[in-house]
Amino acid sequence: MDFQRGQKAAWLAASLTGLVDVDLLLSKILANARQVVRAEAGTVYLVNQGKLRFQTSQNDYLERLIGETEDLPFVGSNLDIDSNTLAGYAALQGRILTVNDTEAIDFDAPFQHLISIDASTQYPCRAIMSIPLIASNDILLGVLQLINPTDGEGQICDFDRGDEAVLANYAKSVSTALERAIMLRDSIINSLKLVELHDQTETTSHAQRIALLTTAIYKSWAHKRQVPQAEMDGVLNVLPLAAMLHDVGKAWIPTHILNKPGRLNKEERQVMEHHVALGAKLYADSKTHLDRLVFQIITDHHERWDGLGYPGLKADGEPADAEPPAGPEAGAPGRGKKGEEISIFGRILAVADVFDALSSRKAYKEPFDESLAVQIMVQESGRHFDPSVIEAFLSVRPLLGKIRARYPEAE
Repeated sequence: MDFQRGQKAAWLAASLTGLVDVDLLLSKILANARQVVRAEAGTVYLVNQGKLRFQTSQNDYLERLIGETEDLPFVGSNLDIDSNTLAGYAALQGRILTVNDTEAIDFDAPFQHLISIDASTQYPCRAIMSIPLIASNDILLGVLQLINPTDGEGQICDFDRGDEAVLANYAKSVSTALERAIMLRDSIINSLKLVELHDQTETTSHAQRIALLTTAIYKSWAHKRQVPQAEMDGVLNVLPLAAMLHDVGKAWIPTHILNKPGRLNKEERQVMEHHVALGAKLYADSKTHLDRLVFQIITDHHERWDGLGYPGLKADGEPADAEPPAGPEAGAPGRGKKGEEISIFGRILAVADVFDALSSRKAYKEPFDESLAVQIMVQESGRHFDPSVIEAFLSVRPLLGKIRARYPEAE
């Protein structure tokens, strides 16, 4: 039986090698590990500034109660790497810790169970296995925690001795994929920090909020259109990373224009609009799925549903040849793509970007409250924005506050 489970765990680990988005990878790592031992619940923590950040949570019991679209409590909170929690102790020791009866832990034991989570969720974590995720250079990446394994009839049971061996090998395999995904994400974030030094309004927090909101809107939009799961997974694997790079071209725009505390004049706006072409040139010769999606997002996220956006770039990143007709404002009118000429990813990013801009403090304005920002978005449906994307945006409104709380602006 252990040999068969070991083979299954190895196959599940190998299936994750192509994933590059950290959040999607963590979700799959947790789901697969739960499948191996039939765990009712589980969590994943990632190391963040010397603490364990509660990153991903799955719980079949709680999800049946609160619905699949709701976030489980405590995601985003931090634990110390110490003996006050089971996850902290496993991280501190660098080895698997299995407790089959959390209520039987002695007060003088070298580790303790954080019972406050059980009390708040009214879900008893009876049996818990905490598995460190360690990179090839022995650096701790995080902790995978499995909760309440079940037997063939769905009843909670104990972890057995074979579970540790199987999951130790699984953790070693998936840690390689996780390390690679974290390195890619961090390299993108470091690039964005360079842009942030240049443009005070283009913060990494803004980019990370855009990634989460774009992903949530796409999921809702795709589910309604019954997009095949395999196609969705392929998009979700790269969409958050691609979304963060939407304004990378601003690195080449003069600082006095980017940070001007007021409306731009005609000449300044034309310079500002050129950030799209500059960013697109970086990805015009795209060879990977990620690069192609970045190119689509960069080129299309300032287009408008009614065709009055900009810049109407061709597939090679060059401006369209046709002269723009006269319009009511200087700059972009009449030369943009229209309707479904705009990629769905550009249409979705446009909604996420404008909403976050309305909700954020800028050099020229104070942040709008959520209700007013949402009202403006709805008013622009069918003009600035694709109505189907606005419909998807409204369906994920309960997540808006949570996204901003996860990546707040620096004071």
